[in-house]
Amino acid sequence: MTDIRTWMKARQPPPPMDLRPWLHNDVEPGSVTERITYLARTALDETRANPGRVRQSAFHLLAADALVTYACEAALDETDPSAALRTILLETAGAQ
Repeated sequence: MTDIRTWMKARQPPPPMDLRPWLHNDVEPGSVTERITYLARTALDETRANPGRVRQSAFHLLAADALVTYACEAALDETDPSAALRTILLETAGAQ
């Protein structure tokens, strides 16, 4: 099982923002792709919980964007990248 923090530190270029606050919600078990997708969905859910012009919601949306991007990058390392990407799409599109 790969630690998401270790996986994230190995990315080049490094994450554009401090994602550490989001990574403490890491759940196991699951692939890196599944776990980052879960974190992205959590960020999207928090964004939608505070609609309107709320600065904190903007930061949640930026975190979700970065996390979805990293989930897609992780999906390319999966045995079936197409299936992993489809799962990301379905999981994040259904964020409530």
